[in-house]
Amino acid sequence: MISTLSRAAAHAGSWYDKDPKLLTEQLSSALSAADKFTGNGFVKVLIGPHAGYRFCAKTAAWAYNCIDPKLYKRIILLGPSHHEPINCCAITTCDLYETPLGNIEIDVEGVEKLLRVKGFETMSKSIDEAEHSLEMHLPFLKHIFGKMPVKLIPIIVGTINTEVEGALSQAFTNYMKDNETLFVVSSDFCHWGLNYGFFYYKKEDGEIYNSIEKLDKRAMSLIENIDVEGLTAYFEETENTICGRHPIAIILNVMKATGDKYETKFRHYSQSNQVKHPSEFSVSYAAAYSSRII
Repeated sequence: MISTLSRAAAHAGSWYDKDPKLLTEQLSSALSAADKFTGNGFVKVLIGPHAGYRFCAKTAAWAYNCIDPKLYKRIILLGPSHHEPINCCAITTCDLYETPLGNIEIDVEGVEKLLRVKGFETMSKSIDEAEHSLEMHLPFLKHIFGKMPVKLIPIIVGTINTEVEGALSQAFTNYMKDNETLFVVSSDFCHWGLNYGFFYYKKEDGEIYNSIEKLDKRAMSLIENIDVEGLTAYFEETENTICGRHPIAIILNVMKATGDKYETKFRHYSQSNQVKHPSEFSVSYAAAYSSRII
């Protein structure tokens, strides 16, 4: 792939601050408020949210505080598509991603290798810049990695079935075994209310927000246990609006395929609003890591 394109920081100034000083202060504050990693093994995967920073930066920081940036040379970032119907894994055609804190270089060689695999295709620059699920992780990544020579493979995962999730995951197995590669999965959790057409509620759970949390934590438990089949059944039963379900499923399949042992833990959970009335709405956010037990 030959490219001289840069992807603009399209959501800077709206979803997060475009001023480098103010953005750095916000990220530093969020990271300082989150506990450092105290788990076991070598961190291979982060799961974090992608909403506006005033809603989710605090939660995202609990994921990013799990990594030592000196250990990684490549980041594979996977997120869902919110604007375009995609039925594959779509990869950027750009060679730089811009952030207010500086550019992040694309692993062009890694992109070219994935594009030779069935199910991986390029996306247009306009689709790339319209999608926020990847961009919202970039300032955190640039802030943490700074001038370190880390490269990025950004991938939007479309609406795919369980068979395709399993097939596409094979392309990432060697990367999962590579100690210099970090996976970041972008996902919000339950989207509740009229805006999202989702009104799950069980009165015995208490307030609506209690019922939402219980619903989300069922999924979080299945993810912690790397239970791909159980998570598929969960979505069929509940139809919970976890937008990153397909990227999450791909990563769980990858971990299973390696045959290694992992510790997966959710470290933080929050909601944009504690809903008590059906006229209200909220989005849930969660932060997790998966570490390979050595």
